[in-house]
Amino acid sequence: MPKFRISPGVVLDSVELTVGDLGRSAKYYTGSLGLDLVGEAGSQARVGVSGRTLVVLHEIPGARPAPESSPGLSHVAPQVPLRSDLARFARHYLDQHSDARLIDHQVSESCYVSDPDGHTVEVTAPRPRAEWGWENGLPALVADPVELSALTDGSEAPFDGLARDTVLGHVQLKVTDAELADTEPFYCDLLGFEVGARMGRRFLGVGPGEQRSMIVLTNRFGTGDSAPAPADSARLLAVNLTLPGAQDVEALAERARAAGRPAELTGGVLTVQDPSGNSLRFAPATG
Repeated sequence: MPKFRISPGVVLDSVELTVGDLGRSAKYYTGSLGLDLVGEAGSQARVGVSGRTLVVLHEIPGARPAPESSPGLSHVAPQVPLRSDLARFARHYLDQHSDARLIDHQVSESCYVSDPDGHTVEVTAPRPRAEWGWENGLPALVADPVELSALTDGSEAPFDGLARDTVLGHVQLKVTDAELADTEPFYCDLLGFEVGARMGRRFLGVGPGEQRSMIVLTNRFGTGDSAPAPADSARLLAVNLTLPGAQDVEALAERARAAGRPAELTGGVLTVQDPSGNSLRFAPATG
């Protein structure tokens, strides 16, 4: 029997995070990061580009950063189309802040920053596949520092927000099982993602079809006895994904139930948790 594969039409839609001060966070995500305020209601704000939500912020007044060892968000990665877009962002950000890290991953170049609650954001730009190195059939993973001067030739236009074609490139989650022994079967055998990147038994990238590193898992922060992030902390609530149709969501729900995994299908939206407790929500695409 052919191995189950998730629909290649699956899309990484958004992540939902709790923050300690919604006004402070909205100002950071729109002013410092250059996202748009897509919507705001009560204790929630949605930020993104071109009317598309990439991050949903939920206020828990006074929330403090979650313990680093807890499962949850390692970073969320908005992906801009061009290297020049990344250069414009990095130059803008470093004019306001001093804590950005510029990294060359060979498959991409990135600027890592931290929001006021300690959530890490990786603004990233892809590099042409012709420039990638390969190891055992997968992209070789590197993390080399890069200078801003190497990204820019000085001709970039002024920064006026992240590029309109920015998408959510990937999300990296912290998991707690040694050797990824439970994580890899959950994401690959149950959900049907394919392995797109690997670094020993500490780092795994999975995704559909050609987009092989939509979700990245790492166990380098915690261990099997690491406690979940407290409910009143600034933490990851969920990763939201869309599938082409309701039948795709229902089929995934059936697979989860058959495997004995907790699965909640409410209003057409499936919520499952990975072995470390990270919540994934699958909804059918609309429109």
